[in-house]
Amino acid sequence: MKNSVQNKNPMAFTLIEVLLAISIFSLVVSSLYTTFRVGMRAYASGEREINRMQHARVIFDTIDRDIRSIYYLPETIYNQNLRRAVSRFQQEWMKAELDGRLDEFLYGDEKNPGKEAARNPYEMGIEINLQFKADNRKSLDSMTLVRYQYNDGLTNIQPWGLGRIRYLVEGDQLIRTEEDIIEPMKDMQGKEIEEKIPRRDVLAEGIKRFDLRFGFFHQDDWLEAEDWDSKAKRYRNPTVELDEEDPDYQKKVQREQMKPEDGLPAFIRISLDIEDEKQTKGDTKARSAKKTKSKLQTFSTLIRVPTAQENYLPSLEEDNEE
Repeated sequence: MKNSVQNKNPMAFTLIEVLLAISIFSLVVSSLYTTFRVGMRAYASGEREINRMQHARVIFDTIDRDIRSIYYLPETIYNQNLRRAVSRFQQEWMKAELDGRLDEFLYGDEKNPGKEAARNPYEMGIEINLQFKADNRKSLDSMTLVRYQYNDGLTNIQPWGLGRIRYLVEGDQLIRTEEDIIEPMKDMQGKEIEEKIPRRDVLAEGIKRFDLRFGFFHQDDWLEAEDWDSKAKRYRNPTVELDEEDPDYQKKVQREQMKPEDGLPAFIRISLDIEDEKQTKGDTKARSAKKTKSKLQTFSTLIRVPTAQENYLPSLEEDNEE
């Protein structure tokens, strides 16, 4: 008699074995997905970090090239003929006003054709500006300087091969402008009557702080100022308030007038905060529309001004102590 019960297939899996295999496979896939997701986040974070560092490097390299090519002369060396003409014109203006003949001085005398109208002294020559100036605007400073230009085939070379450079922050963009060193035309009262439109370049975006400090040596110590004006006498040789009743008042006034201007700082310390906005998942358009948490990173550097009167900088030990 044949056995009606057939033998079980030794190659088959039980339900428990199948469920166990599925569970293990799910754990492996989940682990791989988690690892992949962590890796992608790390890659995205690293990419953002590189972008921030690249932005800072572009800014520092650009400013460094401008500072190392800086051109400066004290104002007493240039515009001499023009300043004399302006000073003489102002004296004649005051004298005509005191004599009650200002209209005759400005517009001429119809009764006496020999007396022509005064000529605008600013039309007698080209006024140039080689000033180095920086304004303290809390955390968003600005700076303007003159530098030598080099012919790279792309840059528009200005007269005398000198260009005026300005750095400023508008919104969250760091702007670099470039123009010639010729001052705009002025009227007889010294007010600008034309507008110059410089070339503008955006160096970086996401700028939250652009802070400048200007180092100089004074009274056996290194100091730093929040702003700078090469024509002023504030930091290296500050002006002293004098007493008019002092017997030596005139001598001291002459001594104060003979003090040199501040000129160029010895170095410029730049601190920069760049914000990078973390973006959610999705394509480029979705990420630009869905911005979440932002991260702020600070960069700083110190750039020496090679043509300053100081021929050295504070040591690293002195700098760290400060």
